[in-house]
Amino acid sequence: MLTKWQSKLSRETLLKQLVAHSSVTHSSGERQFPYMIQDELMTLNYYKQHPELIHLVPTKDQRHAVVALYRAPHSKQTVTLISHYDTVGIEDYGTLQGHAFDMDEITHSFHQNQTYLDQDSIKDLKSGDYAFGRGSMDMKPGLMLHMSLLEKATIENWDVNLVLITVPDEEVNSQGMLAAVNYLDKLRLQYDLDIKLHLNSEPTFQQASHDHNHYYYTGSIGKIMPSVLVYGRETHVGTPAIGLSSNFILSYIQQEIEYSFDFKETFEDETTPMPVSLLMRDIKLQYDVQTPFRSIALFNLFLFERHADAVFEQFNQAVKSAVQKGMTVYEERIRQEGIALDFDMKVMSYHELYEHAIQHHQFSTVQQIIDDVVAVESEPYRQSIEIVDQLINLCRELGPTTITFFAPPYYPATNASYHPLIESIGETISNTLLTKFKRTSQRIHYFNGISDLSYVSPSPSGSMFKAYEMNTPVFDQTYTIPFEAIERIQAPLINCGPIGKDAHKVSERIHKNSAFEELPVVLETIIKHHFIKDN
Repeated sequence: MLTKWQSKLSRETLLKQLVAHSSVTHSSGERQFPYMIQDELMTLNYYKQHPELIHLVPTKDQRHAVVALYRAPHSKQTVTLISHYDTVGIEDYGTLQGHAFDMDEITHSFHQNQTYLDQDSIKDLKSGDYAFGRGSMDMKPGLMLHMSLLEKATIENWDVNLVLITVPDEEVNSQGMLAAVNYLDKLRLQYDLDIKLHLNSEPTFQQASHDHNHYYYTGSIGKIMPSVLVYGRETHVGTPAIGLSSNFILSYIQQEIEYSFDFKETFEDETTPMPVSLLMRDIKLQYDVQTPFRSIALFNLFLFERHADAVFEQFNQAVKSAVQKGMTVYEERIRQEGIALDFDMKVMSYHELYEHAIQHHQFSTVQQIIDDVVAVESEPYRQSIEIVDQLINLCRELGPTTITFFAPPYYPATNASYHPLIESIGETISNTLLTKFKRTSQRIHYFNGISDLSYVSPSPSGSMFKAYEMNTPVFDQTYTIPFEAIERIQAPLINCGPIGKDAHKVSERIHKNSAFEELPVVLETIIKHHFIKDN
């Protein structure tokens, strides 16, 4: 029987085809990409006979995830194959942007012009072991592997259900995966699927330049974005002591939180990166001599086991401490100017602000503000900032106030380390790579690149998301996490993908033998050994 993607060469050809189709997040190429995948899958005999098993799942903004089901002859056991097809942009390629999606041409260009590469990249280029290009690592090889695996299941009539899920928007808000989770929940009921494993194939990140190990991940790091808006008191720069610069107070909050070890977590020998601000500025739209009185900061916090409720409590304590420090210094300085402090800086959560606004300005007024913001702004994080800003402006009677809230997106931490099935699969990965390819493989507990595995299993410390639901201004409007569906489709998870280097860099590249020879065998062995009887 003729096959499409069952040889090293045909898999490499498929990857080049996937990479060649530009799918930068929010681009027209991203919108068209799922139709190409649908067409490719429809060339398989199985889907010619069962076209109803391929579905394009729309996001709220009409992008689409591709969900393709292979139905087992008898078994209810089900494995999901998860990937994303969007990529980051190509501005970093400079004059080589025109070749960024052509793996052959960009590799040739780098041979002619190595100024874009560091010494490690140049070494890999000259070795011929790596293929370059945007999306060549992150993460179109994973999709290529899953398409190859799906084809083999249809040819050999495997007695295990496979659900290929490839989604847009992973690089920004994961709207694709959030939509796919809801659809998977419906698919589970429709076909009585017993989901046993969520398998992602994001690439393995090398730990050092000369590292040739393979790594698999039994969890995925979480990310959350607690935020503040400081509302001070405006004044002319000629009379600064009678106003309160929001930038001044925000600077104390910044020092309290950014690079703070207090927000770090440790799991065995792995540690989360320190928190940093992703945005910090005042909200003045133009230059003038009025002092800034509204300033905003969004902080990136990585998570291992903490849930949203615990994060928000700790974040509020830090903000209150910082505001108190800032106000103490402010009061001392204006006292030396002969002015007595006649107000205090409050710290309120968004939920408290929202309730105050409704109580004092009516629900209809508040809802109209929210609706107007959503109609104008497109990104959920910008919508959240604007809603907080407009509500605190509406509630000027509160006086100087710092509002704490969450801005999307939120990736809950997930971890299946030491689950018996995952431990056994880890042994399969290591044994297969060592015995067949003489390559060692090691476990890392948390995939550090952030992944859509965050939405297939509850947080390790429990599903405590109430603070997030109540303090994210656009939650259940333009941004929703289907927490209940996540509970229903939950299963042990693992990330096992090919070796790559330099995700999101111009030197992004994939190890060819790992992607086209080794991982196809590894993934097939996982499925056959753990989910197909008499194998």
